[in-house]
Amino acid sequence: MSINLACHAKLAASVIFYGENPHPIELVKYLSCPVLGNYGAEDLRINAHLDELVKAMVTYKKDFEMRIYPNAGHAFFNETFPMYNEAAAKDAWGSVLRFYTRALAA
Repeated sequence: MSINLACHAKLAASVIFYGENPHPIELVKYLSCPVLGNYGAEDLRINAHLDELVKAMVTYKKDFEMRIYPNAGHAFFNETFPMYNEAAAKDAWGSVLRFYTRALAA
């Protein structure tokens, strides 16, 4: 939901955790903030369309970082779910903190 909000509202930064692409993908042109995407390599449903997101980010020249975590599935960050992956979650959290430090420094 965070990237959809970022396509419709002025935000300072947006972090995606295994979220679906905006629909239609052309909404990416309205992004006015940096975006960090965190994805599990085993999340085949979401990852099936990541190429479209990357292409749109490049086409519209957006500030976009993406991390794909090996051996992690959908909801890898949610410690209440069986697919929780502690190593990926800890790394992703560090990535989020570094991203916000950079994106919100201005």
